[in-house]
Amino acid sequence: MTEPRDDDDLPGLPGPTATTTAADPSPGIAEADHLIAAALADHVRMPAPRRLREQLARRHLASRRPWRAWIPAFALGAASAAAVALLVLRPPAGGDVAALDEIVGDHLRIVGAPRPLDVETSDMHNVKPWFTGKLDFVPPVNFIGDDEFHLRGGSLAVFQGHKAAAFVYQRRLHTITLLVHADAAARPRAETTRRGFHVISWATGGFGLALVSDIGWDDLRQLEARLGSASGEKE
Repeated sequence: MTEPRDDDDLPGLPGPTATTTAADPSPGIAEADHLIAAALADHVRMPAPRRLREQLARRHLASRRPWRAWIPAFALGAASAAAVALLVLRPPAGGDVAALDEIVGDHLRIVGAPRPLDVETSDMHNVKPWFTGKLDFVPPVNFIGDDEFHLRGGSLAVFQGHKAAAFVYQRRLHTITLLVHADAAARPRAETTRRGFHVISWATGGFGLALVSDIGWDDLRQLEARLGSASGEKE
């Protein structure tokens, strides 16, 4: 009687101690993987051509300025803005402020006083001689007034501790004071607003003159021009 045989004894089948190598790469495949990895590593280490690097730099980096590059331009703009602010907001010098306050104060005295004029007439030939003996100078004012700027008269004033002459003109409902004082210092013409009043000041021939009123700038400049035009006329 024949005994049955185990499967392990079947010819062509591996025994229990045999190991399956189907999942393991063959020596040829492993060598190929090694060569591919080496080639890729060499490719990564190989630098890009110089021309390619320059093209990429121009395309992607030239238009991106680092934030530090904006610092000089920003600093220049800030400095310019500060300079403009100082120019616009800087108040007049102390002496100029005091002089402007005196000019405006003389004008307010004339506007607010019950009888502000020492000599009240529209005739310049009566107004100007009235100052003789009351001042140590002759006011260089020859504009006798017209239909637009009516001469009302004159009054004594005090400017910086010295006697001065105040000529008063009328433009519609606006009172305009022309203050004249001795001033040997040459000073440029200036337009200033002080306490809401417009002031035009200038110096000529050893005299300082100032127009002050609440009237508009254009009207005040017109009176200044007529005073200048009449300065050479004979009385």
